[in-house]
Amino acid sequence: MLSQTVVLEIDEPAANHNGGQLLFGLDGYLYIFTGDGGKAGDPFGKYGNSQNKSALLGKVLRIDIDGRDSSGKPYRIPPDNPFIRDPDARPEVYAYGVRNMWRCSVDRGDQVSRYGRGRIFCGDVGQNRYEEIDIIEKGGNYGWRAKEGFECYDMKLCQNSSLNDVLPIFAYSHHVGKSVTGGYVYRGCESPNLNGLYIFGDFMSGRIMAERSVCMGDTKTCSFPGLINHHHKFIISFAEDEAGELYFLATAYPSAMSPFGTVFKFMDPSRRAPPGKCKQKPLPVKVRGKKVPFVPRERKSPQVAFSLLSLLPFLLHITSSVMFLWPAHSRLAEGRRCLTKWSL
Repeated sequence: MLSQTVVLEIDEPAANHNGGQLLFGLDGYLYIFTGDGGKAGDPFGKYGNSQNKSALLGKVLRIDIDGRDSSGKPYRIPPDNPFIRDPDARPEVYAYGVRNMWRCSVDRGDQVSRYGRGRIFCGDVGQNRYEEIDIIEKGGNYGWRAKEGFECYDMKLCQNSSLNDVLPIFAYSHHVGKSVTGGYVYRGCESPNLNGLYIFGDFMSGRIMAERSVCMGDTKTCSFPGLINHHHKFIISFAEDEAGELYFLATAYPSAMSPFGTVFKFMDPSRRAPPGKCKQKPLPVKVRGKKVPFVPRERKSPQVAFSLLSLLPFLLHITSSVMFLWPAHSRLAEGRRCLTKWSL
């Protein structure tokens, strides 16, 4: 029998900036990434929601959903949450000062050294000028609305010596893209040259980017101008399979209700793993579409390419019920977001 438990509800003062991820860390706790409440410039209160640790908006929240607390809430507060003893903060808060984090991921670490294991990477969508990539730290202040990327946004807050914000690991201007979509660190086997790269994209420009300057546009690569590639422009999410191979999801129309969605798999034909090296194979997934072979058109030698994995007519179902932070049955009409736990 299918049942549900409402775990957490958050009042939303506006329709936008609803956050973009739920995930479990390697510690077993649930991380919830909330937007700042919407509108523009986080105009709520004296300092905005994001800098207000007594608000749940504009935060990274961390809770234990495997039990109830003494007051009857359907979750517990992890004992090492950073503000658990701060009377002016909500104990659920793990990090703050974020604007609207869209897609976060846990690094599974290098296959040999385990370097990087457990790091949480996020893409935080900017306001007018910059998009940024962050690594989440316990108790970290990520600067919004004092800062946008590396630059000041609210000059008065930005000059406050107590801000002590965590800087992004990467930021780019709106000349490159206008809405970051966070991705994954590649830890797969099939494309060794991609190992350790954090690969992400931009929803509006359609660019795929990585820490070592691999970047793909609508018609050609930035680092490898001889290679032509094509994919739907609007990159809504990234994904990782059991073997650590990476995928991205894109639509032909900038909406979760787009009738055309495609899943692409990252492949690097410049260097493939030797035959037989990659032992772990992802479980087969039945799809209504079919695998469409994709061969990049080239002017010179190929360097990086994508394999068009499959056309998924049911992508709509995925994006409406799984991919986004708040499920389709959220009580939107009441101006709230509802986190729900399902059980069989």
